[in-house]
Amino acid sequence: MNQEQGKNPHVSHRASMNEVAERAGVSHQTVSRVINHSPNVSQATRERVEEVIRDLNYRPSNSARALVTRHTKTIGFIAGGVNYYGPISTMGAIESVARDHGFYLSVAILDEREYTRESFEEVADSFLDQGVEAFIFLAPTLPMVEAAVSANISQPRVVLTSTQLEGSAASHPGIKLIGIDQVTAARSVIDHLANLGHRRCVFFSGPQEWGDAAMRLRAWRRFSAEKRWDAQTVCMKSWDASESYEKARELFAGIPRDQLPTAIVTSNDLQAFGVCKALDELGIKVPEDISVVGFDDMPGSDYYTPALTTVRPDFDELGRTAMQELLGYMGGSEYSEYSKEQDKPPFTSHLIVRESSARPRAI
Repeated sequence: MNQEQGKNPHVSHRASMNEVAERAGVSHQTVSRVINHSPNVSQATRERVEEVIRDLNYRPSNSARALVTRHTKTIGFIAGGVNYYGPISTMGAIESVARDHGFYLSVAILDEREYTRESFEEVADSFLDQGVEAFIFLAPTLPMVEAAVSANISQPRVVLTSTQLEGSAASHPGIKLIGIDQVTAARSVIDHLANLGHRRCVFFSGPQEWGDAAMRLRAWRRFSAEKRWDAQTVCMKSWDASESYEKARELFAGIPRDQLPTAIVTSNDLQAFGVCKALDELGIKVPEDISVVGFDDMPGSDYYTPALTTVRPDFDELGRTAMQELLGYMGGSEYSEYSKEQDKPPFTSHLIVRESSARPRAI
């Protein structure tokens, strides 16, 4: 049995650059130039090398390429809040754009509830050891934003956070903060309810260490005061349906129908689901007795009973833009199209009107 016959046919062999060079009759430097699209190779040589690459099914090693080009094509992604719909949707869009442009994400998940500055710096340092070329921070809470902006790193970075904090990065070159316009979103909800005739409303806030929740509450108080509503705020410690369910049962049990609020607005759809369950158990009908409006337009909100009126932020577009902004910061002609768009305004949201909001019974 010869050596070729003795090989295991099920064990694949990954060709090396040296094998490509030997088969094509050129140096490995020439193969490298072909792979990296260098102009300093004749057309005949380029075609011969490319043919051998196809024949051998050669794939260049990313680590080997990094040694030559000093580019790892790796982006460090540090994220908090990924237990919730908005952050996880944004994360998926970022990964998709990175992959489309030949970049890799090195991902670290931090629990925003147990976050410490030391843990953040430790993760950032580990990414620097990997030679990441840039960072994206998904920073839903104010302490995480502060750490992302002040971290001692020279690489470009994009920070996804609330729009209320955008000015804090002005003195930091190479940092871009982007977020969703929570003020316009809150105004759309209040205008919708006002047009229906509501004047007595309750707002369930989100946890105030989250930038988006803080901004929604601030906007709610401002616009409901402008409308001169009988407005109440219920301060929540979490985004969870279980807490809003318990709080709604506590607030509305035993209250006469004519003293109930005519509308409830929650800071996310999970809270709205908890509120609706509590109202149903108390015999309070939605929307006949109380209208309910949420935020986020989670999958399934349109199949809830009744279908939930809610605000739809474009989390996918937010993630795509974050990655495009980063590519623009990183420079290079192939990314110049993105660098021209770095002053675009924050993202708006759209109110999706469904069955859970209606005119008050007395109207």
